[in-house]
Amino acid sequence: MLIDKLLRQRRLAVLQLAEQGQQRQKLLHAQTWLIQQRGKAFIGSAPGLMLSFTAGALFQLRHNSAVKTVRSLVGLRWLRLWL
Repeated sequence: MLIDKLLRQRRLAVLQLAEQGQQRQKLLHAQTWLIQQRGKAFIGSAPGLMLSFTAGALFQLRHNSAVKTVRSLVGLRWLRLWL
């Protein structure tokens, strides 16, 4: 009798946790979808296109020696600030 009561309580707790997990999963899925939609809207906007173009142009110049020098100098400056 006592064992049955304890088992019933545990099953109820497991069912509640499973329901909470499903709700959290649905919420996570909805938030992920919303972030994706916002990202698509941003990339289609003028600032997003400008950012994308700038990143692409800088990516093409990644092997340029002047760009490497600037990156190393900026990196050293950040290291000096942290230390």
